[in-house]
Amino acid sequence: MTNEYGLIVLFLIGLFGGAHCIGMCGPLVATYAERMDRDDRWSGAITLYEVRQHALFNLGRTMSYAFIGGAFGAAGALLYGTVGLAGILGPFQGAVGIFTGIVVIVMGLTRLIGYRQGAVEGVIAGSGIGSAFTRSYTAISTRIDRWVSGIGIIGLGALHGLLPCMLLYPAFLYAFAQGSPVYGLFSLGALGLGTIPSVFLYGTVIQSVSTRQRQVVHYGLGLLFVGLGYVLLSMGFLRFGIELPRPEIPYYQPLAKSEGRL
Repeated sequence: MTNEYGLIVLFLIGLFGGAHCIGMCGPLVATYAERMDRDDRWSGAITLYEVRQHALFNLGRTMSYAFIGGAFGAAGALLYGTVGLAGILGPFQGAVGIFTGIVVIVMGLTRLIGYRQGAVEGVIAGSGIGSAFTRSYTAISTRIDRWVSGIGIIGLGALHGLLPCMLLYPAFLYAFAQGSPVYGLFSLGALGLGTIPSVFLYGTVIQSVSTRQRQVVHYGLGLLFVGLGYVLLSMGFLRFGIELPRPEIPYYQPLAKSEGRL
């Protein structure tokens, strides 16, 4: 149930977080749209070529999120496997779940009390670890003209997975806490799929999202992050024998035990 609920929440985070993506990556997406080779006969109209290019860009971006999520899940699995050798796997997973859940909940609360878009990303990009993000920006800017008009735009989309993003950090933590590379891949893939409609429409049709709309979205994201953090928190406490109330999934049916059978 926890895994099913997590995938649904992550998809919704991506779906409703599209305005955040537009606010952070919109200028780059607009640049791609301007740099694409266009047939003058179709000037002012959306062509199948542009639709294909934006679809490839979003495919690369989603694949990048998924693979990074798989890497975080693998890191969690490796850590759990190492701790398992010491015979303290259950309590350790519980502690990781509780800690990560609290962090994600705090991230959600910051959005509810007045998150300023780009504030956290700016701090991280300016820190020591921000050099990786700086290199990603450089890699993107130097490859736009060469890659944007061909299949290489998939690579431009993939590089976006390395950019600082408050939409991704909680999801990466969630994948790490789950400790499964496969689930990490699927969970971040679900988030990436959720972001596609808004980013795709922004690149092909829409070129602006109002500040008010983004503010409303941030409140919604705050609620979703709190929900995602609560899933991790309840999972952690369950490892210590403490069961917190959890929402029911309509299509989820727990396996019933038949008499004499497991």
